[in-house]
Amino acid sequence: MPPALWIAITVLLGCTQALQVGLLGAMNRLRGPAEAAWVSILGTVTGLGLTLAFVTIFGRSLALPAAFNVPAVPGVIALAAAATLAFAAQGIPAYLGLAGLLAVPYLLAASFLAPRLGIGLFLAAIIAGQLIGGVVLDHVGAFGASPRPVDLPRLLGVVALLVGVVLIRGRR
Repeated sequence: MPPALWIAITVLLGCTQALQVGLLGAMNRLRGPAEAAWVSILGTVTGLGLTLAFVTIFGRSLALPAAFNVPAVPGVIALAAAATLAFAAQGIPAYLGLAGLLAVPYLLAASFLAPRLGIGLFLAAIIAGQLIGGVVLDHVGAFGASPRPVDLPRLLGVVALLVGVVLIRGRR
């Protein structure tokens, strides 16, 4: 796959991270920061556990201790985390409880794409995506945040970030 496509995917993943931050902020307003982080972590463990279970179901052996190569082990961990998540997320909108799932694609991409693109380029693209997503979410006042309309300085900041990604990529 061409590096430009990997970079575009990385920028989009950064946008999902902005979405996760917005969801965490909304959860914070309902529960508090530690509670929001707890609910998010439970979602992440659920998502990663399911990912590992599916990988082993389709026959790939994991480079983890042997116990994890049986689909039931990460599956049980995922189910336990999901049950705990369902309990911890009671009383908040369901979509907030799923915020932690947004970390799963990021974590998988960081381990897969950073070595291919280089850590600096990967981080530049993620950060550009996070800030682009953040500017968009600010513009609409997502999840109860105060709206901050896109104006020329903010737009120029977005362009500068994207130019930075291009400059960090360099010649290849």
